[in-house]
Amino acid sequence: ILRNLQKRRSMENLDTKTIGEIALEMPNTTRVFEEFKIDYCCGGRKIFTEACQNVGANPEIVLQKLNQVLETNETNEFDWLATATLTELIDYIEEKHHTFTKYELEHLTPLMEKVAGVHGEHHPELLELKDTFQSLCDDLSPHLLKEERVLFPYIKDIEIKHINGLSVAFPPFGTVNNPVRMMMMEHDTAGDLLRKMRELSNDYTLPEGACPSFTGLYHRFAELERDLHQHIHLENNLLFPKAIELEEKCFS
Repeated sequence: ILRNLQKRRSMENLDTKTIGEIALEMPNTTRVFEEFKIDYCCGGRKIFTEACQNVGANPEIVLQKLNQVLETNETNEFDWLATATLTELIDYIEEKHHTFTKYELEHLTPLMEKVAGVHGEHHPELLELKDTFQSLCDDLSPHLLKEERVLFPYIKDIEIKHINGLSVAFPPFGTVNNPVRMMMMEHDTAGDLLRKMRELSNDYTLPEGACPSFTGLYHRFAELERDLHQHIHLENNLLFPKAIELEEKCFS
């Protein structure tokens, strides 16, 4: 009961909250944001009303949907992340999202080639979709490596040293703000490519009589998009701000 009361109180001040803040406080709301194509990851810094208007959604209707979701009393697998350590959060992101993304990028590439090769003559949008997906792969593959080999180990290291009262050396990149800024710019690029893929596929609408490969491709693209939205949201709106705050404490 107390939890539901807190959620209702949080919903009362949406005009002053960003989409990212709402998604962090009440993770179940991301279902609604996905339904209305409201960007809660790269666009998470926008105020609720502005974010709704940007996609042509009526804020009152979105609010009704949000209330319906919150009244289901369902627990959410993401609830614990708000209080997780940075190390726990990073491990979760790598194990759940990085692993999934790498697998899909690798295995969707030949499937995309196959579908475009067979159906591209009658559905020329598939050829542009293939090129756009390849751009997404080319951007995300090195992006994930930079996070795993440089940024994430640094964040884990300063957290351990902070907990144990040890001094932290200045990193070669100067401050965590620098790689964070770069990662967020790359997130924006990925978000743009995902939107273009959805436009080219007419919201992943299958043509009549689509074969199993065509059907599977569009279904998996939609799943990849949904997972990347959650992935980027956790980094942009939770991990990165906390890492910046921790580093400031270490060097103050």
